[in-house]
Amino acid sequence: MWHICGTIISLEDVPFVYSSWTGVQGRCNAKSQNRIQYDSEKDEFHDQRGVCTLDKDFHVAEHWAKIGIIGNILLTTVKAAAGIFGNSTAMVADAIHSASDILASAAVFVSLRIAKQPADKSHPYGHGKAEALCTFIVGMLLVLAGLQIFRSGFLSIRRGGIETPGIIALYAAILSITTKEIMYRLTMQVGKRINSPSTMANALDHRSDAFSSIATLIGISGARLGFPVLDPIAGMVVSLFILKMGIDIIKDGTRQIMDSSVSEDWVGDIHTIASSVRGVKDAHWIRTRQSGMHYLVDLDIIVDKDLALADAHAIADQVRDRIMSELDKIYEVRVHVDPDQ
Repeated sequence: MWHICGTIISLEDVPFVYSSWTGVQGRCNAKSQNRIQYDSEKDEFHDQRGVCTLDKDFHVAEHWAKIGIIGNILLTTVKAAAGIFGNSTAMVADAIHSASDILASAAVFVSLRIAKQPADKSHPYGHGKAEALCTFIVGMLLVLAGLQIFRSGFLSIRRGGIETPGIIALYAAILSITTKEIMYRLTMQVGKRINSPSTMANALDHRSDAFSSIATLIGISGARLGFPVLDPIAGMVVSLFILKMGIDIIKDGTRQIMDSSVSEDWVGDIHTIASSVRGVKDAHWIRTRQSGMHYLVDLDIIVDKDLALADAHAIADQVRDRIMSELDKIYEVRVHVDPDQ
């Protein structure tokens, strides 16, 4: 029974549902409340410098997407010139891969611009899915690049008359390996820190280009040692790595688009936090999904059926606040209250 305005209402007569949820304030949450302050006027969480944490994350992600675009444009130009003037089929194929990386980095940048837009009437859960869609697109671009590189190497072998690559192609491969591995490490570090799927996909794209250049380097070196057929073979071999990476990224993007749940450990943490709140007898039916950099959480809690409505409301708020404060990157928490039997 619930006591509402002095009246006892039986749950058998009136089913009761209460949902405690977070809106805008969830979009600027961070793990430690000691580092975050809530601005009630703007309904946002800010760090010690007064910067909205979500805005800062998107700014960082966009910055690295721009770096990816510029870096890929420069590398594509260098590798295409080296491949053409150095008579290297593998290097030309590598340049094609880098060209696809320009599109991938551009897609990441656009998706971040969309994802950071606040929730609106048409998109009440925000625009975070734009990152998942971009992750899928990056994977598709990698698959297409892998197929193109394999085709180029195969046609080169079938035509025959393979020329020995020039030394300029060798230098370009070394430059590409070094640059792309640095870009991968820095971009992946940022992507993991801000939990951005599209940024991490972009980092893997950089790593695939580094792998491509390693195979190119091996092929060019072998060709210059008297085995010119190794040049196109190297391009075909690396295309298989690129295809595998592209397929893995497509799977991850699809998982996010289909609202797959996060890890069981994370769900277990939510259960532990909710159950530890005073007045909560149990927590169940915990649902989680990812939306861009952040997560959406829905759960049911069981409380004493004789509690007053205001008390049940307060308990739900405590559950929400505890989850938001103890877990990182929470966009929204919706709590449904059930009475015990």
